[in-house]
Amino acid sequence: MPELQPVPIVIGTAGHIDHGKSALVEALCGTHPDRWQEERERGITMDLGYAQMAEEDGLEIGFVDVPGHEKLVRKMVAGATGMGAAILVIACDDGVMLQTREHFEVLNLLGVHRGLVALTKIDLVDEETRMLVAEEVSELVEGTPWASAPVLEVSAHQGDGMPELRKAVRELALEAQAAADHRLAFRLPVQRAFAIEGAGTIATGVCAGGQLEAGQDVVALPSQQASRVRRVQVHGRAAETALPGLRTALNLPELEPDQCPRGTVLVAPEAVHLGQRARFQVELLPGAPALEHGAEVQLLADTSALEGRLFLVENDEGTLLFADIELEQPISLVFGQRGLLRRPSPARNLGVVRFLGFAPFRIRRRDQQERDRWVRAIECLEDPEELLVWQCEGDHGRPRTKQDLAPVLGWRLSAVQEVIDRLVEEGRLHKLGARHVVAAGSARELIEEVQGVIANFRSKNAGRLRIPLQRFRDRLGKDGWKVVERMPEAMFTLMGLKPRRGDEWEMLGVEVDGELQQQAATLLQALTKGGMAPGEFSGIVASSGMDAATCAQAKGYLVDSGQAVEPEEGLVFATALVEDLRQQVVAQLQADGMDIPALRDRYQTTRKYMMPLLEYLDQCGVTERRGPNRLLRDATAPIV
Repeated sequence: MPELQPVPIVIGTAGHIDHGKSALVEALCGTHPDRWQEERERGITMDLGYAQMAEEDGLEIGFVDVPGHEKLVRKMVAGATGMGAAILVIACDDGVMLQTREHFEVLNLLGVHRGLVALTKIDLVDEETRMLVAEEVSELVEGTPWASAPVLEVSAHQGDGMPELRKAVRELALEAQAAADHRLAFRLPVQRAFAIEGAGTIATGVCAGGQLEAGQDVVALPSQQASRVRRVQVHGRAAETALPGLRTALNLPELEPDQCPRGTVLVAPEAVHLGQRARFQVELLPGAPALEHGAEVQLLADTSALEGRLFLVENDEGTLLFADIELEQPISLVFGQRGLLRRPSPARNLGVVRFLGFAPFRIRRRDQQERDRWVRAIECLEDPEELLVWQCEGDHGRPRTKQDLAPVLGWRLSAVQEVIDRLVEEGRLHKLGARHVVAAGSARELIEEVQGVIANFRSKNAGRLRIPLQRFRDRLGKDGWKVVERMPEAMFTLMGLKPRRGDEWEMLGVEVDGELQQQAATLLQALTKGGMAPGEFSGIVASSGMDAATCAQAKGYLVDSGQAVEPEEGLVFATALVEDLRQQVVAQLQADGMDIPALRDRYQTTRKYMMPLLEYLDQCGVTERRGPNRLLRDATAPIV
């Protein structure tokens, strides 16, 4: 027989108890999926079972057999995790039963929309009964994605219809494989963990996405414990790579079984995404009781079953927008992932939830902007690339890296980068430096806000060529300012800014009228005449013959244009004098060391003026204060 080639898809069986699911899998695969002796003795599947169907050309298709009993819905949901398709099994001697409907409901809720229907035990009923059951099936699937699913009549024990079923299963597996999302990072919800002497912990489950090779690392969530993967098995055989949709066992020598029990999710290190307040879109089942704010609920997702409290977010008309579930412990989910919402007691399925994100706080009624943002997330459920843009729009347009975005989407870093590059080409994202991106819409809003701050400042500060950065921080906030700081040079030019050292940036395109320039020249003469002991600026204003407002505008122009420096408020010096001081300080430090009294004598000034000037040279990077002494740091550092 050719070498086995597992199809990276697992097919599940679902249906009412004792409808022949396990017998059907055994007839297809040659092995019985029930692992426990009690299961075989009672003829009831009590836990998840696995088997593989091998074709003559080497193609191998994996099956997961789930329990049918109503009390084992959690295990049924756990088995549905990773299913690419399913076989809904209905016995002709019973027809559509309660758990048939519940399992079919769960399959649809969890997004398992590909499948076929197997009518089993046809050898036990007559033709009329088979036709009645077929009508029941038609009514069950009507109006669902299963409406066009093939319906095949079989007898696992007699072999009737089994060749046709094998062919249909093969076609189903290949169809599901073609539709799989190949961007996903490695993710394996653990269904079972145990220890083997001499090997360590073995964790098994169906790989929900991505690839993993022996020697790579995984992180167990929610414990956040990491381990190297020593060995990989696929379908019970040694393998080089774990692939999506395949029943997989990982040897994790650095973990104990109790660190990765059922409910744990093993993920690639770049895909760690964990939280305890999860925000969901909610779709109630027909006839389900109304949800109550603060109600106790159970969330079934992956192989987890967690208790939590439900908090509803409604619009002004009382229509449910989405809901938060505050869980008893953290959980790992990725955007758009489906879960089953249940009432714990009396147990009942309430609806399906789809994960939108982890929330730092509960939304209040007055948080309309935040509500709108999350409603926008719901619109992205079928378009993960749109979600990537949405993520970049959040938190005031905070810059994102692929490392930020990958865990939310559950994608490989390389897949995130490919989408980022395409969205940048399309103009929907903008690059900020080598690593960060920001949504184009957020960038436009920020540019407009920055330009508004500049316009407002210029209207009140004629003659200024620079603008204090604090003006932007006050307007944009901490997160908004982080975006601006990382913008590329071309965007700064577009906004009319040129970054420079210090707490002020240059404004481009500023034109200063001739009258103000003349007034500035008059003020500069006064500053030069005042030397290194100019007195308080208010005195200079009084002696200049200009009013205080005009003098302030002239001073702003002189400082911004580099003709004057202002070491501290109200103390202004001509730049040429400060440059001369810098040369003298450098000469002293390159010779015998600084002599402050000699500097005061040279410039006929006092400590009151000399010390702020020396501290200003420290700020410019010319000198550096070390205790009582100063050292030469950079003799050529600019002072304006």
